[in-house]
Amino acid sequence: MSQRSNFERELIVSLACIIACALLALVSTGREGTRRAMDAVASLLVPLERPAVTAMDTIGRFRRWTAERRQLLLELAELREENRELMMKMGLKIAAEFRRHARPENRFPVVYRDPRTWWEELRISAEGKHFQPGAAVLDGSDLMGVITSQTGDSAWVRLITSSSFYVPVVVEETREIGVVTGDNEGGVWLRYLPSDGDYKPGMKVLTVLGSRLRPGLPIGVLTSERRTVTAGIDEYRVKTGADLFRIQYVHVAGGGES
Repeated sequence: MSQRSNFERELIVSLACIIACALLALVSTGREGTRRAMDAVASLLVPLERPAVTAMDTIGRFRRWTAERRQLLLELAELREENRELMMKMGLKIAAEFRRHARPENRFPVVYRDPRTWWEELRISAEGKHFQPGAAVLDGSDLMGVITSQTGDSAWVRLITSSSFYVPVVVEETREIGVVTGDNEGGVWLRYLPSDGDYKPGMKVLTVLGSRLRPGLPIGVLTSERRTVTAGIDEYRVKTGADLFRIQYVHVAGGGES
């Protein structure tokens, strides 16, 4: 009986303490002393909370970075796929254009090139075609010379690097007219340009009305090499679009007549 009485007394005392604490908390809420005690406890807990807050903030930033990186990688993969498709389409377009300009019936092999006149002329096989003198001879789409004569199944081509080659041209970006000619040493020069013109390397040089060649044929681009031949008139070296070092086949504009 004594043990049961002790247990009951302890239970009653515990409940009384809990009730007293609850009443004290309710009565003390909002008082200055209570606020000070709460502030003191909070200041003691701040050093303990700070590492946890920092860790949670770091984890949050890492999760956001991971999500953003994943999104960027997905967008990059999509862009790469679109770029691949565009390149494939462009490659097919370029290949079709190349086949159209360089199909077998319009390609004629170079059969002779004299080392003594390497930069002046060469001979091609006409392969049953008849070419008119002055017909444009192209390397791909770039002008490399003109037909000068034909005997039987062979035709002679005067190269744009020949000093006897003259063709009126225009600088596409400035619309300035000049004349292109060669120097018999592999160089091509654009002559009769005003010295005060705003010319820059890379500007395109095209044929223009005034010769037997059709206008708009690309010849090459201006380089930074420049020379003054007379007061107020300059000449600019042209980098040709045609590869005059390794010519094996040429295209003759119009293909010639059978």
